[in-house]
Amino acid sequence: MFSEHHIQREPLSVRERMTVVLEKASNARFTAFSSLFSVEEGKAGVVVTLLAILELLKQHIIDLVQNDEAAPIYIKLAA
Repeated sequence: MFSEHHIQREPLSVRERMTVVLEKASNARFTAFSSLFSVEEGKAGVVVTLLAILELLKQHIIDLVQNDEAAPIYIKLAA
């Protein structure tokens, strides 16, 4: 009646996501913050991406830029 199911989660790596964020930031002068997130990855993807961004900010590798309090947020490589 009951069958065995094996479910494996695909691990999301903060280090790998840091690399992805850096690649996107290096392709353009400014990269939209919202473009770094993928709906398909769900909440786990949001958390991993946000942690990657925070780590890159902490290491002074990227900067966040916003021109007005209601304006979009962009990332750019730190000078």
